[in-house]
Amino acid sequence: MIRIATRLIAGLLFGLAMSVPAWASASRAEAQSQVAAAVEHVKKVGPEQATKDFISQSQWKVKGMNVIFNDMKGVVLASSLNERLIGKQTFEMKDPSGKEFVKEFTRTAQKGEGWVDYQFINPETKKLEERSMFVRRVPGFEGYVGVAITK
Repeated sequence: MIRIATRLIAGLLFGLAMSVPAWASASRAEAQSQVAAAVEHVKKVGPEQATKDFISQSQWKVKGMNVIFNDMKGVVLASSLNERLIGKQTFEMKDPSGKEFVKEFTRTAQKGEGWVDYQFINPETKKLEERSMFVRRVPGFEGYVGVAITK
């Protein structure tokens, strides 16, 4: 189980790190705007179609901001950056400091919306990087959308 979780974390961190230079240029306001657009998209087309769109459409990869779409049980429904996470239960994932960041994303989204800080190791630079993800609950659906930026 620990080995599987470690591989999952490594895959997530690798996938997240693939567009770090683009993330560095994204602001908090841009992340919030992208989340708002993604939530509206889910409300307009429904969760199933939105899931497909987040994966395939370039508008969900603006400035390298990765749109994630998770259910409240920590299952990744869509990731516009790392398709290997789709369908995976990520609730127990921890960042390098030991923070269970997916649980924190979920707790924050259950309250409505907010920012969650966490860390990851950039596999290219091998440096620890500080991240912040803005998450928002999707009304009428037991899930949330999030977009991360580099702090």
